[in-house]
Amino acid sequence: MIDDFLDVTDANVLLIGSEQLGGIFDLLKANNYQNVQCADFVKKAIELYQTSLPDLIVFSSLAPLELSELTNKLSEVIPSINFPPVFFISYQENHIPSVGTVVKDFINSPINENEFLFRVHQLLTSYLSSQELHKYNQTILKTVETRNQELMESQTEIIECLGYAAEFRDSETGMHTIRVGHYTQCLAKAMGMNDREAESLLYSAPMHDVGKIGISDKILLKPGRLEGDEWIIMMQHTLIGEKILSRSKNKLLQQAAIIALNHHEKWDGSGYPNGLAENDIHLYGRIVAIVDVFDALTMERPYKQAWSVDSAVELINSESGKHFDPSLVELFNKSLDEIFEIKQLYADKDKPSELLSEYLSH
Repeated sequence: MIDDFLDVTDANVLLIGSEQLGGIFDLLKANNYQNVQCADFVKKAIELYQTSLPDLIVFSSLAPLELSELTNKLSEVIPSINFPPVFFISYQENHIPSVGTVVKDFINSPINENEFLFRVHQLLTSYLSSQELHKYNQTILKTVETRNQELMESQTEIIECLGYAAEFRDSETGMHTIRVGHYTQCLAKAMGMNDREAESLLYSAPMHDVGKIGISDKILLKPGRLEGDEWIIMMQHTLIGEKILSRSKNKLLQQAAIIALNHHEKWDGSGYPNGLAENDIHLYGRIVAIVDVFDALTMERPYKQAWSVDSAVELINSESGKHFDPSLVELFNKSLDEIFEIKQLYADKDKPSELLSEYLSH
């Protein structure tokens, strides 16, 4: 129990009233309350309140301000949720404080000293226990947030590694996967997705080609165009990727599974693996389809030279309504400045081995 570790006599007690509270001051001191301060006017009371942050306020009806005024003054200094308890001493016979003030307990004069000390002890025990519990809960919450952040970072690293694993087999750099993630996030924001969903696509989109892990090097790294059965085998990477990623319950991997399966579908229904058309193609797949083609065109591959950026943009626009969702092509054009910035920021500079070493050293 938290109560067992509390010593209420160490609490800060603020007395607000006239000289009649001198007897209360002496009574508390005589019972080992170490930190007791007195204020006989408003300004001093507020100053002491701000500097000592009392755990209990003992307020006299003979104080130079009304109880309602004390409530208002305290409200200006600290939110009501953090008010320390106020113990009201009335020198009027059978007086009861008004509802809606900061008073937690009251006692009428003449005061029974033992009753007063008992109530003070109870008020302080309750308040200090709640403060300790609040601190404990904040510590637990911070620990949970830290653990969740660490878990999220670990998941993100695993996801990035999956994206790299596919890309290292397919090209001379792993930066393609990073650019595709940022391009996807860019278009997601442009179409009005909230920051959280757009960020999740930043991490899931790079896994669009993870299924290429299951394609042989003979086909994957062929320097020329694929023919016949070779192309049929290559198309299987969408199904392989979906099968690998959909086994997880992780939200990012579930998104990645959707993207892996859908990013080679075409708006006019001529894509693969399922020949889906228009809005039957998942939105995530339609977004990645555009940015993947754009980036692939502007990269040098074993089977082709890199296209210029202008030529790649021209191709994207020529395929609007055929390969690509026309509304997304329009957003792509509006986002070209940011697209170009991403391309420059994550340009192909590192060889796979260097990039992997740098990544694993973090």
